[in-house]
Formats: sequence, C-alpha cells, structure tokens
Amino acid sequence: MKWENNGELAQRDLSELVRRLLDVEATNHSDELSRLSSKCNEQE
Repeated sequence: MKWENNGELAQRDLSELVRRLLDVEATNHSDELSRLSSKCNEQE
C-alpha cells in the first residue's frame, strides 16, 4: 500500500482495499464500506 503526502491511502490502493473488504466483511459493515467506495469513485 502507498500513502500519499497528505496522509491518505493512495486512490488505487483504497479502491482495492474496499473491494476486498466487501468480499469478506459481514453485511453489517456494508454501509461504511459503501461510503468509502463512494469516496473512491468521487476521486477518480
């Protein structure tokens, strides 16, 4: 994983992390993962 100078995870790594978490996390975490996924898509 690569971190940007502003302290955030690099866009590509964040997208990949969210995708992988959606594959394995329980549905009770889906709202937060969806929020993160939306953040990924806004920056692309």
